[in-house]
Amino acid sequence: MTSYIREGHMPHETERRMKSATGPRRGMALMLAIIMLVVITLLVIGGFFTSTQEFRGGRNALVEQRSFAVAEYGLNAEVSDWNTGRNLPPTAGGMAVGATDELQRYVADGDTAFVSVTRLNDNTFWVISDGRASMGALSQESRRRTNALVRLAYPTLNPDGAITSAGNVTLTGASEVTGNDTPPVGWGCGATSPTVAAINAAPGANIDFKPGNITSSPEVTYTDAAADSNTYVRYGSETWNSLAANADIHFAGGTWNMDMLPIGDDTTCTASQTNWGEPQRPGIAGCYGRFPIIYSAGSMLINSNGRGQGILLVDGDLRINGKVKFYGIIIVRDNIIKGKGTAELYGAVYVRDAALGDGSTWTGTQDVHYSRCAIENALRGSAILTRVKERHWSMLY
Repeated sequence: MTSYIREGHMPHETERRMKSATGPRRGMALMLAIIMLVVITLLVIGGFFTSTQEFRGGRNALVEQRSFAVAEYGLNAEVSDWNTGRNLPPTAGGMAVGATDELQRYVADGDTAFVSVTRLNDNTFWVISDGRASMGALSQESRRRTNALVRLAYPTLNPDGAITSAGNVTLTGASEVTGNDTPPVGWGCGATSPTVAAINAAPGANIDFKPGNITSSPEVTYTDAAADSNTYVRYGSETWNSLAANADIHFAGGTWNMDMLPIGDDTTCTASQTNWGEPQRPGIAGCYGRFPIIYSAGSMLINSNGRGQGILLVDGDLRINGKVKFYGIIIVRDNIIKGKGTAELYGAVYVRDAALGDGSTWTGTQDVHYSRCAIENALRGSAILTRVKERHWSMLY
């Protein structure tokens, strides 16, 4: 039998096989699409995870840096804004050795420095600042702690008289000078120190006074130290220039017409030109520890009333016309000229009097009482804070 295929006609089985060989393979495209979608999804998730980790790492580094900056701010702010009341001995209201003073320094919302100050010995303090910074959630909080060791650098003065003068001194009227140690009332000074001369002068100086003007013995001594110009400008590790540079109150010279009165309350003291501290006990307790350095760049006429404590530097002459009480040290580069006021000075007075022919004159009821306690408290209370020589600063964590 002869087989043939009509033109255009193909058996069903052959046609099916040809269509199967040349037609689409169902299911492969969908599978590849799903695989690619999974791969792309994994890449997106990986990128998102990586960027999230980088974002969190950067945010953590930022908050850590903020906490370090807060710790440094607290440390530097406490040292620069030092409470000089800590410098005093415990009997005068200062910190005891081993005692710790804790306080907070607010920097910004969520950022606070917790500062502690510990007294290690009479002259050395340990300041620790714990900086805490937050970015709005507890999980984003960071802490850094820094510390510093600082010491007190203050003048060394050991006067041999209630008044030390390189030139002539004249006492007239009812003025009184005593070398007997006179502790200020209520200061907790303890035992008194040995008596010094009422006036310690340079050899050859003329000291003129009347009976009753000097109420202690010896009345006058003459020493080479009183004639030495360094006595009036060098004070141990400090000098006239260093004290003037660190003065709390600056005055150009001339007439001082403002009354000097403490400003504050039982716990705070407001620094100002007219706040020279609080020597009165009882008084404004917050200002007991304020012993400013007052510097006058020229001759000074105090034509007002008030009270104060600390160190008064006058680059020229000093005249007092008002009713003034001052506790501490007065150093005058030239003379103290007779005035019309009523002055009570507790501590010591240095009068350089560059020319022996001039001389300082004390008249009226301007009294000088030698007081070792007032001197020591003024020196410590106005001390300059400096770094220790080695390992001043370190970061604890």
